[in-house]
Formats: sequence, C-alpha cells, structure tokens
Amino acid sequence: MKAFQRKGFALLLAMMLLLSVCSGAALASGEASGEASGGGSGSAGQEFGTFGEIEKSAGIIIKDGAVRYTDGWNGAASGEIGATGMKNAVITADEANGVAITLADESGVYVIEDSDITATAGTKNNDLGYEAAYGVGVGVCTGELWIKNSRLSSEGARSTPVYMFSTTQPNATSLVVIDSEISTHTDPADIWMPPFKLLAGGSRATLLMTRNNSWFVNSTVTSNNWGAISQDSVDAFTYVINSTGTSTETGYATYLTYGMKLYASQLYGGQYGAFMCGNSILQTGTAADALADADAMRKTPDYVPVDRPTVIAAPFNAIVVHNSLPSLDMIAEGNFKSATLSTMPEDLPETVTPMAADDPFFMDPNAPFGAGSGASYFYNRNLYGSLILVRSMNGDFTFDDTDARTANGVLVQTVVTYDPPMASGYLTVGQGETLPGVKVTFKNGVYTGDLLHQDYQRRMIVTVGENATLEGAIVSGTWQAWNDLWSEETLLGVLKADGYDAVPFPSETWAADVQENLIRADDMPYADAENLGADVTVSAGGTWIVTDTSTLSSLTLEPGAVVAAPAGMELTAYVDADASNSNGSYTGGTKLAALAAGTYENVILEVSGAASAEPSGEASGGASNLPDGSMPPPPPADLAPGQEPPGGFGGID
Repeated sequence: MKAFQRKGFALLLAMMLLLSVCSGAALASGEASGEASGGGSGSAGQEFGTFGEIEKSAGIIIKDGAVRYTDGWNGAASGEIGATGMKNAVITADEANGVAITLADESGVYVIEDSDITATAGTKNNDLGYEAAYGVGVGVCTGELWIKNSRLSSEGARSTPVYMFSTTQPNATSLVVIDSEISTHTDPADIWMPPFKLLAGGSRATLLMTRNNSWFVNSTVTSNNWGAISQDSVDAFTYVINSTGTSTETGYATYLTYGMKLYASQLYGGQYGAFMCGNSILQTGTAADALADADAMRKTPDYVPVDRPTVIAAPFNAIVVHNSLPSLDMIAEGNFKSATLSTMPEDLPETVTPMAADDPFFMDPNAPFGAGSGASYFYNRNLYGSLILVRSMNGDFTFDDTDARTANGVLVQTVVTYDPPMASGYLTVGQGETLPGVKVTFKNGVYTGDLLHQDYQRRMIVTVGENATLEGAIVSGTWQAWNDLWSEETLLGVLKADGYDAVPFPSETWAADVQENLIRADDMPYADAENLGADVTVSAGGTWIVTDTSTLSSLTLEPGAVVAAPAGMELTAYVDADASNSNGSYTGGTKLAALAAGTYENVILEVSGAASAEPSGEASGGASNLPDGSMPPPPPADLAPGQEPPGGFGGID
C-alpha cells in the first residue's frame, strides 16, 4: 500500500477514536483498525458492541437511582438487588445480557457481593458480529463497580462476564475485583482468527475499555479461548495483586493498551502471556513492592499481600509487542523485576494446554487472511518459544533479577510484522531514521539466551549492566536476511526438517503465498540507507559470554567490562565489516588480536573450539587474564594492507 493511502487510513482511525463515546461506537484504542489488534474485533470496520446494545438486551437495568427488570427477558434473578448494590444474588441470562449499570458519574459506586452471575451468548452474538453484544454478565457505562467474593461467568463466543465501557467524556468507569472468580468459556468449535493476528479468538473474561484504573486483588480471571484481563483503555493502569490471569487453551492472559502493574501474581497463556500494544507499560514486582505502591493499595489499604512468585508464562511468547495505531514512535515498556518470564512448558500450570506452532488451526485452508496458505505456519515457527517478541514496534525492556527461561534459546526477538501495513505502524519506505528502536537492559543476574534482531527497520540497543551476565549470541539481521528466510528453498527445508513428506498446504503456489505475506521487496531503498542492527554496550562490572557468531552495528566496552568466549573456546573479533542490508549477514572486516575498552563499528564476533566449564577470559575489555590480576598491554590489530587501526582501540583507562 502506498504511503499516502496508509496515512489516510491512519487519519480515519484517529478520527474514529476521538468520536468513541459510551453510548456510541465504542472503539478501543488498541482495536481501532481492521487488523483487530491482540484481542480485536473480527474484521475491518467492525465495532465493539455499544452500551446501548448491551442495555437493550439486559434483564436488569440499574439507572437513575432505580432498578428496572426487562419484560420478556430470557433469564432469571433472585437475591438482594438494589440501586447501589446486590448481595447473595443469583442471576442467569440465556442468549441475553445480565445487568447494565449506569450511575450518575464516575464517583458513584455499585457493589456486587457474595453473588453468582452467568450469561450465555448463544448464536446471536456471532450473527451480530459485535464484540460481546450478547452474553455480557455485567456491563457498566459510568461509575465504579466493586465485585467482592463473587463468581461471574459467561459461555459462548465473544461473550464477557464484565464489560467496562470507555468514553471520551469525564464519566468513565472503574473496576475493583476482590476475592472473586471471573471466567468465560468458548467451545473450541467456535474459535475464530482476528485478521493477521496469528491468534485464536473466543471470548474475554474482562473487557476494560475505561479511562480509569482497575484493580484485581486475590482473585482469578480465566478464559479458555482468547483473553483473561483485556485492557483496551486510553490512559488507565490495571493493578493485579495476589491474583492470576489465565488463558487456558488459546489467546493471551492480558492485552495492554496502557499499563499494568503485576505484584506477586501470575499471567499464563495458551499462546501468549502479555500482548502489549502501542505505548503500553508492564511492570512486575513482589508483595513488598505492592505495599510500597500507594496507588496499587488505594482501594484495599488494609489488605496485606502475600509473597508468592510473579510469573508470566506462555508457549509462543511470554511477551509479544505490536502496534495497531498509526504512530511510528510509540514505545512498549517492560520492567521485569524479581519475576519469572518463561516459554517453557513445565512452567505452565496443569490447567493450560499449550498451543503448538503447527496447530491445525493455523493450517486450515479455509482460514481467513492467508492463514491456510502456510504463511502463519512459517511465521509461527520462526517466533515460537522466544521470550519477548517485538513485531515492527519500539520497545524498552529491563531484566532485573529476572528468571528468564526460553524454550527456543531466544530471549528477545524482533521481526517485521505480519500485520497489514495500514494497521500496524509498519514503516513506509524512507521513514524511520529517528525511531526509538528496541532497548534491552540486563541488570543483576545471569541471563542465558540469544537476542535475534530481525527487524532491519530500527535499531536494537543492548546494555549488559553491572552485576549482569549475558550468555548468548546477538545477531543483527538485514533486509536480505529477512527475505532469504522466506525463500522457497528455505521453506522446503523447514517442511523436511519438520517431518512433512509433502507440502501440507492445498495451493500449488503455497511458497508464493508465503512470500506475498512475508517478503518485503519494496523496502530495499530504505534498507540500504543505513544499517539498523544491534548496538551493544557492556558496562563496567558487566559480562557477555559470546556463545555463537554475533553481528553488531557497534560494540562499546567500558573499563572493567568483559566480553569472552565460553571456557575452552576462542573468541575472534572483526571490525569495520560490510554491514550492507543487501547482504545476508555481515561479511569481511579487520581481525583484531584483542578487544579493549572503547567503541567498535560493524563488528563480527566468532566463537570456535569446544566449551568447558569456565569462561576463557579471551578478548576481554577490562577483566584480568593474568594470574596476578594485572592486564596485559593490548596487542595491535591485525590490519589489512593499507588499513588504519579502528577507532577506540588501545589501552584500558
């Protein structure tokens, strides 16, 4: 799609967002586009259900200080149900909605306590095509909803037990869930694929389209297909304390368009742990961190959080980042402190059935948007098991005393998005020189795994900080490497390696279909403008054990930093290599006899030999290699004929 077409579509989306109101077409900030972001609507232009539609099919309407029961409603209700709250209530709604709440303003409070609410979507939901138009347990237009010691559930595709509406007006909604269970279930036969998302959709347990904060305290939120805690807000945080969000079969545990603070809590997903969009923030911490956070404890000041592990785990990716908004400079921020991030199957609870990259869902010839052509299969295979995946987005991620466990050996992977350019902030050729890029910082711990930077359209900035050790390779991809990945020869090799005797896709032109989705031939003019690989800094007191060939735009070593091969192996460094995006990888360069403190450009680090138990200390930027602890003087570089020494090579300050 040409640049002016993309910009025009983006402007249209922005206008639609500004017009979103509680009683109108409630488009979520992360779902505005036809590509239907992480938990999006199903097709281009499709709306979420408006509150008016929810209210129209609700059996109990709380409004203007009164309770009204709808005639002919397909449901039943008992217990104490009033204008400001309900207690010991049992409400069921069959192919309808349960309760619709509109309080005077956002300062009003409605309390659901010791109650059970169940709603089913039936088939009307799918016929309407709206998100959660039927099968809503509780929908709130304005006011604060408290759910205490209660159980809310829904059954059916695209239904939700709790739907908090968004508005551009001051009267936003807010949710507080304490000691409660919220769950939704979709029959696997009814799951569907939002466009371009490589995601199996069903229903979401909570849908937070609110400009106010939400709290989950000592509670569980569960969906079997699609989403548990789904945030589609403009500028609100979700605080999760001593709670668990789980997608047991497909989808994600949480979708974020702004922010979440996860304290002594868990997110588990059948596909993804946390799906981050745009300028979203995800911060983890302990029970003590929760107590120190006044905003987190504001609704429950007497609650004392219990120490328990903070975990984000899922088989595809623990964290996946994408952008469904038109801005190209948005940054997803993750601060993972004292937490476990994992794509290891053993770190998932028994309630979760991990979805495989080659699940029949992704190879269905009748699936929409080219999924059955093979594109989704190969794309999934490329990313499956990476701890953090960034899809044509900017990011800033900090690992701090983090247990990072990756099934495929990749800690952070950046890729060119599978989403359509008009919807996901995919770069227009010639743009991007000033984009923030993807920053990764390691602090306080040992981190094992690679950094695979396949997004040739922005930089990766890596810092190995003090008291941190990174054991792995860092690879800067190029435009040519990305396109080579989807060559027919490579694709056939993948099928053979995966044990397929014949091409498992119905089209005779399956390879061309894959390439149509994934090859970016038109990017060549931009890709050749500047190499946008990985810039790596190893700080004083930081250590990088290079386990395999690494290619870097730059390498900066502070005095006291260490770059070394595994014990028994040899590290060889080349600088000023050819890093052209028309190459499959970096080539050539000048061989160095050793690395010293300073900055090197276009670097290739090669590892040879057989590993033993301890790092060798070769090619260190400040570590002692001698028995008495002193440093040998740096030897001169092995220069090519007529070549000058590289900048920054010399003694250690």
